Order: sequence, then structure tokens, then C-alpha cells
Amino acid sequence: MNEITPEIAKAMRRKRADLGMTKKQVYTQLEISFETYKKIEVGNSRVKNNVYQKITNWIAKGY
Repeated sequence: MNEITPEIAKAMRRKRADLGMTKKQVYTQLEISFETYKKIEVGNSRVKNNVYQKITNWIAKGY
């Protein structure tokens, strides 16, 4: 399990806003559940390694 820090959560929200995407578009693209995505955007949560990898790759892609 990996920690979603407040900084990662902020980066998720910022990139989503920059791209003009809805939450649903992001969690569908990442192939994760809404409940998991909701926890990620708040931060201070723990996620499975594969979810963490998807998130960090998505944040880094195109930046």
C-alpha cells in the first residue's frame, strides 16, 4: 500500500482542472472506482500499488 499525500491529491485536482475533466472522466480513464478516486482527491489515504502507479503516471503524463 502507498500513501496518497496532500501534495499528490493537489496535483490530481490541479491536472483535472487544467484538462477540464470531470471526476468521472478521470476515474474512468484510470480504471479505478469512484470511492477510491474520492479518497485520492482528499489525500491522506492509502491505495494499492497498482492504483498508486496509475495515479503517478497520469499526473506525470504530459507535464
